[in-house]
Amino acid sequence: MKAVFTFARMTIQTLARRKVIYGILLVLLLALIGLGRVPSYDISNQGRFILDFGLFGLEVGVLLLAIGLASNLFPKDRDSRIIMPLLAVPLSRTGYLLGRYLGAAVVQIITTLIGMLGLILVLVINGYSIPVDLFPAAFLLVVEGLFLLSVVFFFSFWTSPPLNAPLTALLFIASQMSVREFIGLLPSAAGLMRILRLLLPHMDAFHIKDPITHGEPVPLLYFLIAALYGLAYTSFMLSISLTVFRSRDMK
Repeated sequence: MKAVFTFARMTIQTLARRKVIYGILLVLLLALIGLGRVPSYDISNQGRFILDFGLFGLEVGVLLLAIGLASNLFPKDRDSRIIMPLLAVPLSRTGYLLGRYLGAAVVQIITTLIGMLGLILVLVINGYSIPVDLFPAAFLLVVEGLFLLSVVFFFSFWTSPPLNAPLTALLFIASQMSVREFIGLLPSAAGLMRILRLLLPHMDAFHIKDPITHGEPVPLLYFLIAALYGLAYTSFMLSISLTVFRSRDMK
């Protein structure tokens, strides 16, 4: 495991030099600041407006971060041939995947928490109270980011970076659709669409901005179950990614 952690640290250092990460974070923070500057026009629920759109922006930011962090890690290693000496001596394919994933996950978590801190600061500066459930919501955003990273890694092992982004985005959108909405995409094959929707992850479980913005309490048990669900699906996607990676010929 020492080699995996060392490789994860190298991955963090590599990702920390990528300007796209800082660009996404800067745009996200500027958007949050912009929300706080929107005139209220005596609307009493201005704080709800900031919470609603702020959390939505963070959800989209988590998606963009996952794509920006991981979509070209493996393709770049493969094209530069750096993966050959890595797999030849210090790392197994499992170690390579875990090292890259853990490094990207650390950067994803830190960036997500900075974004959430930005939202909290905007609320405080504008004199609005911080909902208690906002902190567990931040945890679910972190779990969602970890899951999306595993999806991006999965796609990176069998497709190119230009295809990775739209495929991940499509899964992100489809995974938030209800069964009825998903069947509506192809009503002539309702049975097949129903089965597909049941197999797809339910990422809507991570999004609780509606009850938070309306002041409705969310049971702690819900956060725990949603987090366990997300981590279990993340492990599943990483397992599939490893299976695909092991079948790849690096020559």
